[in-house]
Amino acid sequence: MKTKAKGLGRGVTAILLAFSLVGCQQGTVVAHYPDKEHQPIDYADMVYTGFDETNLQAALEELRELHASGDLQNKNARTREKVEKLYGVIKTEMNILYTQLSLIGIQYDCNGAEEKLAEASAELSSRGSVLSDQCYQALALLVDTPYQDVIEGDAGEDNIAALRDYEAVPDKVFALFEEEEALVQAYDQVMSQLFEVTVDGQTWTEEELSNADISNKEYVNIYAQLEQARNQSAGDIYCQLVQVRTEIAHEAGYDNYVDYAYRETYNRDYTLEDIRPVWEAVKENIVPLGDRIIGGINSRDLRGLHRQARSSGEEILDAIQPYMGRIDPELGETFDFMRSHHLYDIEYSDSKLYMGYTVGLPQYGTAFIFNQPYGDFQDYIDTVHEFGHFNETFHCAQHDLWADFNIDVGEIHSQGLTLLFTEYSDEIFGQYGDVFSSIIVWNMLDTIADGCLYDEFQATVYQNPDMSLEEINQLYKQLSAQYGYQYDDDDEGYDWIQISHNFQNPLYYISYATSALSSLDLWLLSLEDREKAVDIYMELAALSLSLPYRETIEEVGLRDIFRSKAIPEMAKELEEQLETSGGDGTGKAA
Repeated sequence: MKTKAKGLGRGVTAILLAFSLVGCQQGTVVAHYPDKEHQPIDYADMVYTGFDETNLQAALEELRELHASGDLQNKNARTREKVEKLYGVIKTEMNILYTQLSLIGIQYDCNGAEEKLAEASAELSSRGSVLSDQCYQALALLVDTPYQDVIEGDAGEDNIAALRDYEAVPDKVFALFEEEEALVQAYDQVMSQLFEVTVDGQTWTEEELSNADISNKEYVNIYAQLEQARNQSAGDIYCQLVQVRTEIAHEAGYDNYVDYAYRETYNRDYTLEDIRPVWEAVKENIVPLGDRIIGGINSRDLRGLHRQARSSGEEILDAIQPYMGRIDPELGETFDFMRSHHLYDIEYSDSKLYMGYTVGLPQYGTAFIFNQPYGDFQDYIDTVHEFGHFNETFHCAQHDLWADFNIDVGEIHSQGLTLLFTEYSDEIFGQYGDVFSSIIVWNMLDTIADGCLYDEFQATVYQNPDMSLEEINQLYKQLSAQYGYQYDDDDEGYDWIQISHNFQNPLYYISYATSALSSLDLWLLSLEDREKAVDIYMELAALSLSLPYRETIEEVGLRDIFRSKAIPEMAKELEEQLETSGGDGTGKAA
């Protein structure tokens, strides 16, 4: 079983939120994207060099000296000029740092977590956390001075308030962050290596098993033992991560890591108690509907789509490109820029980690898409998904020092675009277009279910951090059965380790569910009023990640999924679409 991480990163800043800036900048709806420079530089010309912090340290030291001398307390044109210049240097240097972090991360993922790249990535990530902390300490000196306005326009009122009470991150917390990073890299190593087991005196690996001429019973037995071996290795790492993250949460003043992650890492404007009724509504309304859609797809048509969709990355981009401008001209222009400068790596490679994500390159005002493809129609879906992230990141004008991380909103940028793209399924895949659209709709329902499953799973573990690996496996099997997964009597719940978010981005997965529900709401609207739905999508993209989820949804006029009747209503509307579209859920006449 193979799964992949999807999402986007905002550099190292988010890791410090619990100890520093927990507010979100207020945003306003705009009709177009803010001005931003995008340097026309190919990815191939962006070189990882590491980070020379000389200029940054000099700027921070000069700012500290201005504070120590008392100059920051008095209005003075020359002092203002110095402060503005120093702030500009800090922003520029941090953009370089964040870009270098992205570049080394891409290389790490391209080369299968190679040891030297792992060391370089971990070292720069650790140093980046320290430097971000030093920046906040220095910039906090401008608060409540005549020069506060120099940063206030970028930071916003909430972040100014957070800076006012800013305290340096303790060394103990930095040490915990480093331990966490080392464990995540250990997980990457476990998932990239070949495992072997000995059965009846013969040694087996996954590769050898896939080519073996043996009975089905023998295959299942060997596969289960290989799965158990990987689960044991990765699961031991997970148990250690749970302990480390629990300690991080305690250091930040939280009882458990769930509350810490919800508030500090993801800036959610809903709590675990708010989401629990959503879990139950999804089990009752979404899971059965997803089963109905996938059960209604003709296997012969699915095989036909699979054959037709086998494409290289460039062929997928060629197929997608004409339609982005038809959704909106600005989307088309952004897609053209991305292709012109090859800001992606979406071709298959044996050395790549199985991941898909978009990451910012702020030094150049651009972004980058990384994906290890499956080799089927899912690659089209993933490419559209990641371009939704690329478009938002490309246009986001917030500096990463102040960037919000409202990922529940960010995943609407990706999943909403994927659903809107079903309009062109017939033009791309011809007779298999309806099947492709049905797969996308089913994918969205499956994402909602999995988002709730992994949130409930992780919330339970992190609220009970001393659970054994055996108990964790049992918990996963129990919960996944509630979300529609079926097991034979002798099956075990081992495969949760395949979801890299469980290790790399804990408590992230619920953002797929909330955003997919809102994306589904947007798509249902598009079947009635395409133009209005596209306008809302572009409004969401223009808002970027500046507002938390519930506030954003209210701003653009979509349904509040926390209202008790919202999910049943959407499920009923989709069921009606199934009835009128011949059962494929595409909204097209059968």
